[in-house]
Amino acid sequence: MKTALVTGAGRGIGRAAAEALAKSGLRVFALDKDFPGPTENLEPIRFDLTDLDGIPKLVAGLGRLDVLVNNAGIQAALPIERYTDEARSRMLRVNLEAPVELIRAASKGMVERRSGRIVNLASVAAYMAHTDLWYGVTKAGIVSFTRSFASYLGPQGIQVNAVAPGPIDTELLRNAQPERVEQLMRTVYTRRVGRPEEVAEAIRWLALDAPPILNGAVIDVTDGCFLR
Repeated sequence: MKTALVTGAGRGIGRAAAEALAKSGLRVFALDKDFPGPTENLEPIRFDLTDLDGIPKLVAGLGRLDVLVNNAGIQAALPIERYTDEARSRMLRVNLEAPVELIRAASKGMVERRSGRIVNLASVAAYMAHTDLWYGVTKAGIVSFTRSFASYLGPQGIQVNAVAPGPIDTELLRNAQPERVEQLMRTVYTRRVGRPEEVAEAIRWLALDAPPILNGAVIDVTDGCFLR
């Protein structure tokens, strides 16, 4: 049985992705700070991703990992002049540094087996102006390190890709700045907010069914709110 680790799996896209992988027959470790609902078919792990030093030990304790989904992310929803050093540092740690450390730790076993798939959660925020500047910076960084790790790990048989969602019905969107939400909803083709399950299906496909030639790609799941 293949095994997956999904971060930010307590709710939203992460929870939907964890459930989609479990339904596909994988053993799924669902990592989050807390779990507001039941976790049937998942193996919950309570862990704070600001603890970078604890990540290697955490991953080593899970044994074989075939799939890593770096979904966890936070958004301060603050204009740049109201950002504190603490808010900026926490966002950089959770959104950028933690997924890099998770990839470094999880890829060791993947390299030994010459197989594995890693899916990172970027955002349309990586490609357009954003009212939460540091959030946009972290999502652009995810696109960058996705391609860097794909280049580095590709020769070892590992695929590293990302998805970039538009407006999705999650807690993060509900807490976003209203002007940001209005900006996005004016441009989505169907004039509706997407569902976490829709993004999860793209993640599941990248994790299990995407052809080996797909590496370093960023799949837009945006309903047209950003075209590139």
